[in-house]
Amino acid sequence: MIWALVAAIVAADLVLRLVFRRSFAGGAHPSSGWRWVRVAVNLGGLATLALVAYTALFHDGPVLTGSQLISHVTYAPAFAVAAVAVAICWADRSRFAAQDWHRGWALPLRKLFFWIAIALAIPTFVSILAAMFPIADTEGQQTLLRVHRTCGPIFAAMALLFAYFALMAWREGSKD
Repeated sequence: MIWALVAAIVAADLVLRLVFRRSFAGGAHPSSGWRWVRVAVNLGGLATLALVAYTALFHDGPVLTGSQLISHVTYAPAFAVAAVAVAICWADRSRFAAQDWHRGWALPLRKLFFWIAIALAIPTFVSILAAMFPIADTEGQQTLLRVHRTCGPIFAAMALLFAYFALMAWREGSKD
């Protein structure tokens, strides 16, 4: 369901861009020595998100087990580090300002999806980390796992929408 919503949002944005003839000819951000670091962080974040999402979505049976679970758990630390790096790189540039709404919708939507993804990253990461320690009883462990299974896909969807609107804002030539 969440992936259909993500596809619908992207499709609606593309249709609106065609209808309103939004320019895709914008320029990149001013170059700096950190540009390649930001690009590497963004690509690393997307790559690790893809690996973790793939292992979580495409598995045999109703729950993740066996080698598929091992793969998911193997990629998860790299994804967590990449997610934190992305958050550090984008947090300052994702502050809302009044002039955001005068530059098209990609910039404010990029910022909105960034903060939603950050808000969902916290319960996604903390719930599964807490489940690894003898903090909760059996029922508590199941609750922590449900939190992870609920927040994780929504977090991934918001992260993908953030990445999409970041690309669209960049193509529109936004300087923020």
